[in-house]
Amino acid sequence: MSLTTQRQTHPSAFDLDGPNTSASPWWRWLFVLPGLVAAAYGVYGLLTAGSRVPLDSWLTWFVGSALLHDLVIAPIWIGLGWLAARVLPDAARPAIVVGAAVAGLLALVALPFVLGVGADPENPSFLPREYGRNLLLVDAGVLVLAAVWAGVATVRSRSRAVAEDVC
Repeated sequence: MSLTTQRQTHPSAFDLDGPNTSASPWWRWLFVLPGLVAAAYGVYGLLTAGSRVPLDSWLTWFVGSALLHDLVIAPIWIGLGWLAARVLPDAARPAIVVGAAVAGLLALVALPFVLGVGADPENPSFLPREYGRNLLLVDAGVLVLAAVWAGVATVRSRSRAVAEDVC
């Protein structure tokens, strides 16, 4: 479905002058409150930990991760989204976006193992596998599945469009 068709069928989703959405539904607080409680508990634990938590190194990691996200990861993801919107058919975009997100998250989780963080040469059983190769294989599998999903979705979308044109 093209953006123009979406605007015609769901005008309020794209109309900035549409219905008043300033009032949040009451159930949103069911999600917000536990997050606020968890954040408050974390701040309390951080501030009352004393010397068990080195605040300077914690602050370095906290600020560094925010900067890494805002200055590197987010612009790359936005650029890839822009490119996908220009290159990929509408039906293929969800599959490719989900595949890229899953592959990226897998890489992020596996990165300490791939880099060998904490490896001990005297204990070869600590990191016993080829984590870099395995990450490439799993990510390749995820991306192949995403490409197959995108191909099937594109073929189905085109066959539906042809069937609608015939009728």
